[in-house]
Amino acid sequence: MAEYQHFDGETYITFNIVFATDNEVQIAVTNRGKISVLTYDLYEDENGEYFEYGCNYDRIYIEDFEVM
Repeated sequence: MAEYQHFDGETYITFNIVFATDNEVQIAVTNRGKISVLTYDLYEDENGEYFEYGCNYDRIYIEDFEVM
């Protein structure tokens, strides 16, 4: 399963890709001990495909995920 860790300024949040289509990605998010499975819209810019996370709309790029 592909995994990515994102530091939000206080702690690390872990993202695991569960399922992906052309327009959406389903992610298991582990945030402060709570696990949620959420679906995000995929966007694309010059750096690749990404989804937006959190109230700051941080861009999480799919290419940054690593297979564990």
